Amino acid sequence: MSRFFFLLMMLLFPLAAFADGIAYRVDFEGLEEGPALRMIKSVSELTGLKKHAPPSIHALKYRAESDIPDIIKVLHAYGYYEATVSMRVEETFKIAVVTVMIRSGPVYKLEDYQINLSYHDSRIICDQVQLQNMGLNLGKPAVAQDLLCAEGRLLQLLSEYGYPLASIRKREVVANGKSKQVTVHLDVDTGPLSRFGAVRYEGQTSVKPQYMEKKITWTEGEIYNSQQVECSQKSLLDTGLFSSVLITHDDILGENGAMRMKVDVTETKHRSVNIGASYQTFWGFGLGFGWENRNIHGSGRKLSIQGDVTKNSHTGLAAYAIPDFRKPGEDFVTQAAAVHEAVDPSYSMRSYSAMSRIEKKFKAGFRAALGGRLEQLYVTASVHNGEFLLAEAPLYFRWTTANNLLNPTEGWTIEYTLTPSVNLDAPKGYYMSQALTQNYYFPVDENHVFVIAQKLTLGSILYQSFDAVPVCKRFFGGSEDDLRGYRFQTVSPLKGDRKPIGGGSAVYYTLEARFRLSKSIGFVPFFDLGNVYQTKFPQFDKKWLKSLGLGLRYFSFLGPLRLDVAFPLDKRRHLDDHYRIIISIGQTF
Repeated sequence: MSRFFFLLMMLLFPLAAFADGIAYRVDFEGLEEGPALRMIKSVSELTGLKKHAPPSIHALKYRAESDIPDIIKVLHAYGYYEATVSMRVEETFKIAVVTVMIRSGPVYKLEDYQINLSYHDSRIICDQVQLQNMGLNLGKPAVAQDLLCAEGRLLQLLSEYGYPLASIRKREVVANGKSKQVTVHLDVDTGPLSRFGAVRYEGQTSVKPQYMEKKITWTEGEIYNSQQVECSQKSLLDTGLFSSVLITHDDILGENGAMRMKVDVTETKHRSVNIGASYQTFWGFGLGFGWENRNIHGSGRKLSIQGDVTKNSHTGLAAYAIPDFRKPGEDFVTQAAAVHEAVDPSYSMRSYSAMSRIEKKFKAGFRAALGGRLEQLYVTASVHNGEFLLAEAPLYFRWTTANNLLNPTEGWTIEYTLTPSVNLDAPKGYYMSQALTQNYYFPVDENHVFVIAQKLTLGSILYQSFDAVPVCKRFFGGSEDDLRGYRFQTVSPLKGDRKPIGGGSAVYYTLEARFRLSKSIGFVPFFDLGNVYQTKFPQFDKKWLKSLGLGLRYFSFLGPLRLDVAFPLDKRRHLDDHYRIIISIGQTF
């Protein structure tokens, strides 16, 4: 019996040993880490199928040999036209080792790129068809993907200058084995010069075509330009009324080269209800709720009602917006709001206001707004309590080249606000508040892993009597954006030891070093500097308050989640804690 059991185990052992397949690792030799090697690893079955182990060593060798043609194709695509690849498979007791041996040879470079344009008319645009406009440079490696992208960019350039029907008739690519150079020759048929023709709209159910026409940036009869098509598509999507927008054209031209256009859309749901929770360090946990209709009368007009409640504030807002009020890019907004805030120990306020404004979007990131506002204000728990009936005319300018709203990594932003105000209940109750803010983002490396960000804010209130300025309209530092180490909204001149009176001027400066450790995690050392003064203009020769801290960022689909721990370097004994924790969504600025 024992002999039979022994023989049975000997027969079954090999099957059991290889029942889970051959485990292996892959080593690449002969090519440095870079785009070519990363592409090889992405197309290789050896790396892609490691979790599906082959049943035997022979199957592993077959898998390895099958990779060679695809690896050769990748090497050719990156300019290694003389590359060779071989495989070595070694068995060990625990794991097999597959070595991919790459002999790349010299990289071939682009020597010449000739483009022959065949026109159907006398309109010449050769000055725009240049290699630098196509993303190519002579003397650089002849990467196949770059050459294909250049062809796409060439057709894009032609479509921007009236030739959307252009096509590549012939392509000739020659690799010279002696000179290790590559030459490319293209024959391009530009097709006829085309113009924008009549537009038809399809897919809309409740949005009126008259409103959609306002978002079209071209005029019928103009020479075709694909950039205008892309701008129109983006403009329609930005309304929030459509989940998809597709703009196409006919391939047959009408009279005078007119090309009929078609705008095909899919509408979204235009009514929505929202409810959500929030947390901010000073305001505490909050609850928000609202209702919105984004397509009143089928013309993209928006009616919204929003309410927010936190431990220290209650806000209600109703707004009505008319997009493209008199011309495209100009919006009219009117709103009514009720607000209550308790900012201990600075003030408590209740406000009931109505406002209307016109917002204008210009090119190159510039926008402006001008409005009128009437507000009934009640201020208590402050150094100057009272009732104020304010008439304001706020003016707002903004120019930005920043590349992102919630997480900018390069560019500039400059904002300026000017608000003349009159207290209708007081004979000398007029003043003018203004603030200038400049943000700058400098990426230290190409991938924007390390970004230096800085923000400078200057504020000033021009007044005849300081008492004419309600306390809650004055400057206070120590917010979630400036002087973060100090108690919330208490940086200002003080009455006694701990009662802030607010300031007539302010200066704040923030410097942040933003490091991104991974796709989802980053950290931010920061330094804040500034102060608030009772005078009309900042007094730069007076004492400056400083705070230092470290922030953690978690990059979610909503934007960066921010956790900052800030320490006041000029701690005020009766007001400030040893540190302050700030939690919110989005970068500080």
